[in-house]
Amino acid sequence: MFNYFYNKSLRKLVVGFGSLFNDITVQHANPDNINSPTTIRVPITYAPQEKFIRRLLEPSSIQDGTRIETQLPKMSYIMSSLNVDPSRRRSKSFEVKSYDSSPLGSCDQSSGVEIAEEVPVNVNFTLFIYTRHVDDTLQIIEQIIPYFNPDHIITLSFNSARQNINIPLLMVSNNISERADGDFGSRRLNVSSINFLAKSYIYGPTRQFTSIENFDIDLDLEF
Repeated sequence: MFNYFYNKSLRKLVVGFGSLFNDITVQHANPDNINSPTTIRVPITYAPQEKFIRRLLEPSSIQDGTRIETQLPKMSYIMSSLNVDPSRRRSKSFEVKSYDSSPLGSCDQSSGVEIAEEVPVNVNFTLFIYTRHVDDTLQIIEQIIPYFNPDHIITLSFNSARQNINIPLLMVSNNISERADGDFGSRRLNVSSINFLAKSYIYGPTRQFTSIENFDIDLDLEF
């Protein structure tokens, strides 16, 4: 029953979620040219908040304020929980088939890949935003919120039988806070978090199938 298989369903969802925020940038005033602000791309990585802050604030030969200034802004995210969603569950008789394509582009109805097990899941993600300046936080949040009204759709291909599946992403909540260690002049870190819900799926193993197209019946009847 429990034979090994791995569709990378959750891995693809994690990568797909993180890739949404790859191109977020902030702008800082350029003292040399006020009409040409400096644009900074905000890097993102998969890491929990506690680990990220500890690494950022660990002792260094560089002055604390200078080090934080050069390393921020940054973002990180984690998959915080996973729950089965019975409301989206379909009948156990539900089955998906993906037919093989011929070299000429037509669909061969005699063979392909099928998958019967489909489990709808709700996956919660938390996106963390780390900045030195409050204005950086506001710039980042303003670039995110308009795309989740009320949700944002990403399209993923989970396996050979389930291609181009639309996954809704909903923004659930957000929190903006400031963390300060020591005096405000030496060290300052703004930490914000946004919680998202992805309505995704986990699929069972795929298997090849072939269809019977023709059959002969030899009847020997006597009257």
